[in-house]
Amino acid sequence: MVISSIDKASITSNISRFLILINETDNYNISGILYNRYYELTMNFQGIREFFDSLDQFFDYVNFPQASHEPRSFGIIRNKRKEVPKTMKKEKLTVETGDKATFTVHVQFRQNASWQGTIQWLEGNKTQRFRSELEMLKLMTNAINFDSESDGLADWEE
Repeated sequence: MVISSIDKASITSNISRFLILINETDNYNISGILYNRYYELTMNFQGIREFFDSLDQFFDYVNFPQASHEPRSFGIIRNKRKEVPKTMKKEKLTVETGDKATFTVHVQFRQNASWQGTIQWLEGNKTQRFRSELEMLKLMTNAINFDSESDGLADWEE
């Protein structure tokens, strides 16, 4: 799916802002809905890997934030044209909160093969900066109340 081109003057960093509705938590795994208000794209995800892969593909498609590292392989060189992840559908979100938790994530940078930005936990009315995907995931799991020990990564109490 290719989204119609948008006037480059109107593009803002909001294209990398997603609403995340966590509906299920099972064995320390999450599933729910990703929603981008800028493009009105919705995606159901089942598991942490699908969550991160879909967001990375979307960021590659809009080329923002730009990745500081490019994936390499020894295989056939493929066309570099990026597309919106096939699992994302153009539709408006019908619910605004997740069953377990709701977050707004704004990825501002993709440096050192990870993400940096801010995450807002809507039910807890708290916002925190994260320095990596792992740190973002740690904040999300803390909000969902998984048992966790202090490991030096970000916490909502900071």
